[in-house]
Amino acid sequence: MKKNFFKAQKAAALLPSATFALALLAALSFSSCVIRAPEKGEQARTISVSGTGSVSVKSDMATINVAVVTYNRSVIEAARLNAEAVTKVRAALVEAGFAADSITTSDYRIWQDSNVRNGVQTRGDYRVTNSIHIVTMDTSKAGTAIDAAIKNGANEFNSIQFAATKTADALREARTLAIKNAAEAANLMAKTAGAELGRVIKIEEHSSPVYAARAESKMMMAANDFATPISAGDSEVAVTVYCEYELK
Repeated sequence: MKKNFFKAQKAAALLPSATFALALLAALSFSSCVIRAPEKGEQARTISVSGTGSVSVKSDMATINVAVVTYNRSVIEAARLNAEAVTKVRAALVEAGFAADSITTSDYRIWQDSNVRNGVQTRGDYRVTNSIHIVTMDTSKAGTAIDAAIKNGANEFNSIQFAATKTADALREARTLAIKNAAEAANLMAKTAGAELGRVIKIEEHSSPVYAARAESKMMMAANDFATPISAGDSEVAVTVYCEYELK
């Protein structure tokens, strides 16, 4: 009788350890990711994502930047030669059909070249640069502007840039695509994590300037019998949104 009593007592002592082992085994058999609703007063769980939408639109504006660069030992003479050449370039552009108010000065500089040899600085010619900014709403005339400028005194080409000005519809479409892309990404990640997507808490938008291809180069040689081929291409309207969603 006493022997049976000690056996029962020993089995009772082992029961808590067995229960703990079973509980530990059950815990290890589940994922470590637990989805639960926030307690009262606890901050709501959220997910932040980004989405981008882009729409191509036809370019309808070209901006060309050329320059007249002149050199002379005399700063006054270098400036005078430059003024003569720029006046001739502007007149040629107006004659080619470009409005006078679309031809503006974007930069004007005067400096003296110098060289250092054996620790001795030698002063060179004065250089005068007058940069001319040309805007046309007819992209097919971009090559005409470049030809007119370099045939009449411009000897440096800085850049040509195309853009679209009629972008309202494209911008709305890009915003819609960006929001949809952000929502799809948030929904996918929420479901993968075992949660459900809730309401939108915050949306921030970042849009990019509408530009197409940009070309750059430096010195140009004047010529008489040629036409510069220029193709505008399409511009891109791009919008990126950053969204924060509540998780259920």
